[in-house]
Amino acid sequence: MAVPKISAPTVRQHREIVKTKLVDAAERLLRESGPDALSAAAVAAEVGIARNSIYRYVDSVDDLRLLTLARYIPRWREAIFSQIDAEAPPVVRLRQFAVASLRQSNESSHGWLMSLMHARGRPARSDGASGERAAVAEDVADIHAMADDFLREQWEELGVENPRMWTGFTRMLLLEAFAQVEAGEDLTDVAGALGESVAALGRAAKK
Repeated sequence: MAVPKISAPTVRQHREIVKTKLVDAAERLLRESGPDALSAAAVAAEVGIARNSIYRYVDSVDDLRLLTLARYIPRWREAIFSQIDAEAPPVVRLRQFAVASLRQSNESSHGWLMSLMHARGRPARSDGASGERAAVAEDVADIHAMADDFLREQWEELGVENPRMWTGFTRMLLLEAFAQVEAGEDLTDVAGALGESVAALGRAAKK
């Protein structure tokens, strides 16, 4: 078997350089054409290597999706939570979180990313995955858990009898808002209706 040409001082550095190029290519495909465009052949063509060569650097094409998502998780978290007033009442924080999440999903630089997360759902937590893949999958899955935990904590602070149920209601409102915007509804209108709906949930929970 021919030894791949090394274009860096060490084999490890070479692998990292090529992996970065693969993730860059996957991101371009996802941004420009959506999740269905991501394939081994497409990524290999972008990078200029043989199709089967990508498996020297990642275990599967889905790893590239996970690695692309992992790049943006810290930025997404910061973008959302920077819009929340920690000193505000719980219902206000719920409303701020929901509206900030919706607006962030529609940002030109992040909409494709959030659509990818919503379209594919939570990555499976696989004990058989490689260490890096498992860590990235955990990272991506944890952002969903983080959102649920935040919502539940607000409902718990409100003192409702069943915080899990009210968290579920809030989550479904948010998912429907995402769907409405993706279907072409005006973002400002949907954000306003979402905020009012979350506030109405808060009032209903107190009855």
